[in-house]
Amino acid sequence: MKPDFSEFSYGYAVTEELASSLKARLLGSPIFPSLYEEGKKGGGYDVKLPTSGMALFLQFKLSDYLERANAKEHRDGVMSVPYYRMHIRPTKHSDQHNLLLELEDSGETVFYIAPEFYLPKELNEYYLNKTVIQNSAVFSPKDIGAMPDDDDHYLVFDRQSSVAYRCSDEPKEVRKSSLSNGFRAMLMQRDVRHIDVNDKNLRLLAANMLEVLESSESRLKKYRKSIDIDGIKRIVDEREPVSGISYMARTFYDSELVILPG
Repeated sequence: MKPDFSEFSYGYAVTEELASSLKARLLGSPIFPSLYEEGKKGGGYDVKLPTSGMALFLQFKLSDYLERANAKEHRDGVMSVPYYRMHIRPTKHSDQHNLLLELEDSGETVFYIAPEFYLPKELNEYYLNKTVIQNSAVFSPKDIGAMPDDDDHYLVFDRQSSVAYRCSDEPKEVRKSSLSNGFRAMLMQRDVRHIDVNDKNLRLLAANMLEVLESSESRLKKYRKSIDIDGIKRIVDEREPVSGISYMARTFYDSELVILPG
């Protein structure tokens, strides 16, 4: 069964919970010139960023719910019903997975995050109780690995197991991190590094994101597509680091960049 709410709705619920419960700051939000001017005077966006923390790129996904005995992975003996299925965008349609994979390979912390529920009633209840994150799971692009071809691929998983499977020709085991004990507990288990949030490191992050996008531009030539890398370079050069990072995160990585203070 397909989920009855959108990625946008789920992503909003997750980010609000991160901000309200964990005091996270989101770098994917628009930064308006007036706010930047206020910031320079001591009251704008820059003073709202923590001085140190864990920088996370989050890609919000949705989960199909499978409960029938004829579900493919149940028939094949891979999963027992009920279980969930999270689709990864095929490389013939989008370079997103490759981008996230390269971004993580470059040293950044990147996760797909998906709900372990699919009904609006569940989303409403978890949102009200601030347990949306607790009822979600995360997956590292590196753990998922590169896609073997341009076809459709997806992960299957259930609530009880710490193992998911990437379904291609042969199912491949993938580590699933539960968030039942909270986001910070998961990050400690994965030994996520802290960074100093300053102008120098933000500029390094922007340069790193741009370098990964340059690799994507080369791959996209195969499909006669382009992301206009020269235009992106101008944005990075002419805008403040937070603005360039925000634009790249949302527009090309389709991700929310979150900083958890620590």
